[in-house]
Amino acid sequence: MTIHGLIFWCFEGFLIFTYGAPKWREIMRDLDLGFDSFEPLFRYDSELADRLISLAANRLDKPTDTLLEDFGTYLVADKRVERVRRLLRFGGVNYTDFLHSLEDLRGRAQLAIPDLDLPVIELEEKSSEEYSVTCRGVPNGCGHVLLGVLRALADDYGALVFLEHQGSVDNEEVISIRLLEMQHGEGRAFHLTTECAS
Repeated sequence: MTIHGLIFWCFEGFLIFTYGAPKWREIMRDLDLGFDSFEPLFRYDSELADRLISLAANRLDKPTDTLLEDFGTYLVADKRVERVRRLLRFGGVNYTDFLHSLEDLRGRAQLAIPDLDLPVIELEEKSSEEYSVTCRGVPNGCGHVLLGVLRALADDYGALVFLEHQGSVDNEEVISIRLLEMQHGEGRAFHLTTECAS
């Protein structure tokens, strides 16, 4: 199984911007790949992703799950990857709209990048306050990235939610979501078009 280089490239940016270029160079030296940066248009083996994440977690003295969740948060919260936030926010005007748009996320992303393999996501609405999200057919750990995305988007919309990763079985990861308050705080401003300098 291969993974799109854009994913590696974004993870590289996350580590450099969060922990510094010297730490990134240490991780790449440990990997001993013969290069020190990933190409966003290439594809790489999923085993390399496992090695990269494991080495990074070890070098940074962080649990792997926590590092992956932090990566998911970065994809929404950091202005350097604003396009990812925009892709996600197109899903709706509030957090529940966004949750209901998750099943379409893979297709929306592939309109922009046809060979980008995002997980198959299924949403189960148990009540107006309780949901369950299942990621299918993805490398282990993607659910923790999605958990970070869901947490950051809740802040982005100003919603108060309780999120919990329920574990992984047979290439499926499940996240439980409890919506505690739809308008807990003021969300970040969002416009359908990018603002142009006058």
